[in-house]
Amino acid sequence: MTSELRVARANGGRATPGLRWLLALLLCATVLVGVVVDRAVASTAPAPAIVHYPYGGLPSWLPQTSPTTNKVLVASPAHPQLGIEGDVVKVALLTGTTWATMTGPQVPPFVAPPPPYTTCTLTIALRSTSGDVPLRAQDFAIIDGNGTRYFPATFVGGQRSVTVASDVAVSVRVREFMAIGSGSIRWAPAGHPVVTWEFTVEND
Repeated sequence: MTSELRVARANGGRATPGLRWLLALLLCATVLVGVVVDRAVASTAPAPAIVHYPYGGLPSWLPQTSPTTNKVLVASPAHPQLGIEGDVVKVALLTGTTWATMTGPQVPPFVAPPPPYTTCTLTIALRSTSGDVPLRAQDFAIIDGNGTRYFPATFVGGQRSVTVASDVAVSVRVREFMAIGSGSIRWAPAGHPVVTWEFTVEND
């Protein structure tokens, strides 16, 4: 008992090197165990749920409307219609009915720099005709991007008018040298406008 006390006093009351090494080893082991336990808990914890917030509704003060698609335009001298290139319009005249459409314009191949004017060809097609539907070049009026009006005297090919028989598909073309930009072509059988198609002339 006396010898043990003397050893401790000889070292100044400090732990021996072997004891310090043992304490350091125990401290490292404790830290490693804590890291392993923390990672194990993190791996088993459930992932946080993803919350999807819905978009808000439309304001109540907006008018309630339902969009219409593939709506058929019905045109007559009493109710003329406005469409765009490619729209099919049912035209009802006093002498007959037909389904009419306009496609185009077709323009020459691109050249650089693009000119402000170009040759445009518009195609008007009639189908499912019943009765008598006159188709005359003089019944068409064209407006180009500068607001200039054109009144074709003949269709492409030289015809002034074309006979449209029942249940026979007929197409004619009109051609003008016009300014680029937004334009329109109006069909007015016997001087009574029934349908106007809008189009865009592009040469770029």
